[in-house]
Amino acid sequence: MAEAQAEPFQMALTAIRDRLLRGALPPGARATAVDLADDLGLSTTPVREALSRLAGEGVLEDRRGQGYFVRRLGAVDVADLYRRSLAHLLIALEPRRSSRMPAPTAEVSSDPEEPPFDPVASVEDRYRQWVGATGSRLLIGAFRVVQIQLGPVRRIEAQVLHDLEPEARLLLQNDVSRGERLAALRQFHAVRIRESDRLAAALEAATRGSGK
Repeated sequence: MAEAQAEPFQMALTAIRDRLLRGALPPGARATAVDLADDLGLSTTPVREALSRLAGEGVLEDRRGQGYFVRRLGAVDVADLYRRSLAHLLIALEPRRSSRMPAPTAEVSSDPEEPPFDPVASVEDRYRQWVGATGSRLLIGAFRVVQIQLGPVRRIEAQVLHDLEPEARLLLQNDVSRGERLAALRQFHAVRIRESDRLAAALEAATRGSGK
């Protein structure tokens, strides 16, 4: 019975996390339990529980008497989130954890019949693999929160940054040394920290444009 009751909560939590990651609920937007429940085909109770969980994780802001809102991100916030992302990934890639790393996945296909290559989603998937392979619930949970918060930022990166595809393909290569991988990882984050002002401005403009 307990498992049956928990299922709608997990469905709501997963769905809302996905929307936050994709930027469907952008910074500043109000997350309304009634509207989300209607969209997801769930009752409001598990949705409210999911929103409360996300507020506890720091992803949402609980404004007493007003509801839940997606936290806005300034330039300092963006830079700090990328710094935390790098720290989590460096922990995941420590040599003593190497035996727990997943087997290399296939290289990115160049087959024209394949769906278009998405550099943002592909890199996010690879990062999740690295962190997930550690088996550390603490690290996995902390990284997931950062990745969700960075979701809207990452989806406007192309407005500010160039060469996202070559950068992603380098990070996805399997036949590279640990030193090369760490160098690419540090470069990935350094570029975004350096451009945090422009990324935050682009995110704010996109949020205003969406009417949120």
